[in-house]
Amino acid sequence: MSTAPANKFLSKAYIDGIYIPSGLLIFGCFIVKKDWLPFAVALAAVLGGYKIWSSQETPVLKPTVFQDFELKEKTIISHNVAIYRFSLPKPTSILGLPIGQHISISAVLPQPDGSSKEIVRSYTPVSGDHQPGYFDLLIKSYPTGNISKHMASLTVGQTIKVRGPKGAMVYTPNMVRHFGMIAGGTGITPMLQIIRAVIRGRAAGDKTEVDLIFANVNPEDILLKDDLDGLAAQDKGFRVHYVLNNPPEKWDGGVGFVTPEMITKWLPKPAEDVKLLLCGPPPMISAMKKASEGLGFKKAKPVSKLEDQVFAF
Repeated sequence: MSTAPANKFLSKAYIDGIYIPSGLLIFGCFIVKKDWLPFAVALAAVLGGYKIWSSQETPVLKPTVFQDFELKEKTIISHNVAIYRFSLPKPTSILGLPIGQHISISAVLPQPDGSSKEIVRSYTPVSGDHQPGYFDLLIKSYPTGNISKHMASLTVGQTIKVRGPKGAMVYTPNMVRHFGMIAGGTGITPMLQIIRAVIRGRAAGDKTEVDLIFANVNPEDILLKDDLDGLAAQDKGFRVHYVLNNPPEKWDGGVGFVTPEMITKWLPKPAEDVKLLLCGPPPMISAMKKASEGLGFKKAKPVSKLEDQVFAF
């Protein structure tokens, strides 16, 4: 049985914000005027109940309705990569996004012929529901991109339209013994979401092993490297293996494209309790599906389902 709800009601916020003020109110009435004691108890109960109700984490996502969320902060990572932080309605609000799923972003954008068109793209936040009040998106902007270029033009205070959750992947603790992951570029975002969930779940008994191959062109293209290295140093059950097309001198990681040999060396062997996760550019995903089948994994389907051994986001 989980002790999380009990621990929550014994937290400092509840003690300082509810129990102590209520106790002082009741004790004060007992000392000053005992006739007021029933009213003091009733008032303390009402105020305490409201405090508990108002502090509940409230999911805000709607699967079929686009909602506006305001850009709160923009952190530049490189010339074409930024982390965008969007505010949720209340400090206690959460997206309500299951681990492994993503959101859709919509914008009406001008077209070359002078018309306007609604464009929708999917993104996975790099934040989670354990961080109420906001959500973060890591986005790389491309010159020919639609939504990504639109995002780069946003200034603090402007809004985006979001709906969700979307996707077939829903991570649950110990759903597999071992994850093998292959990510390219911004394909790291769903992987990072799952990796963080696994590590957060260690205290509650999540024993999932994770090995990640993260492929990029240049060293400066490795997104969130400090975060990944920190997680690997923190948790012996997570290992990250980098692959670069243009490696620097004295590079000890992989070189070139991800090969079957790299998959064999760094990722778990095919088994019923092993799942291979893929996310990256379409040509890379096609190559990895073919390579994984050649190594004995079950053939990847055109559209992945949760139960598939090879799952492409």
